[in-house]
Amino acid sequence: MSIELALVPIAIALTQTIGSHIEKKRETRHTYALKTIMKDTRILQTTLNNYGCAPSIIGDGEMKSEIGDVQILFQQTEQDIFEAVFSNEIELEQAKGFLINIQEEYSHVVQQETYVKLLERAKQQGLLLETEEVSDTNSIVLTFKVN
Repeated sequence: MSIELALVPIAIALTQTIGSHIEKKRETRHTYALKTIMKDTRILQTTLNNYGCAPSIIGDGEMKSEIGDVQILFQQTEQDIFEAVFSNEIELEQAKGFLINIQEEYSHVVQQETYVKLLERAKQQGLLLETEEVSDTNSIVLTFKVN
């Protein structure tokens, strides 16, 4: 008997989410905010490091990041989802493109961490990994043998 588990990357939903971002103009502060799909501070910090940004936590639910001479503020909303705050000097399309890349990397980090935890827990439960297949869409299919 075997069990198959498919880990589908979150990036599939990413394109749908980025298209429905709500942009909040903050004319008095000369900034605007774009909602993201990201919730976890630690994973966001890892993602920004992987992407070459210099993240630093500046408060509870707030993180500042720099890439080149551009600063971006990530702040958690009441729904615990991060939004990215950009200066009006940054074109909206550039900001959206940056967020697409960050959210794809965030999805990869989540998938990688899930994969490692799943393998650890499966081993603890006495499951033996029989096969592992990676699809063209980076989905991972794991087949375990149940003792």
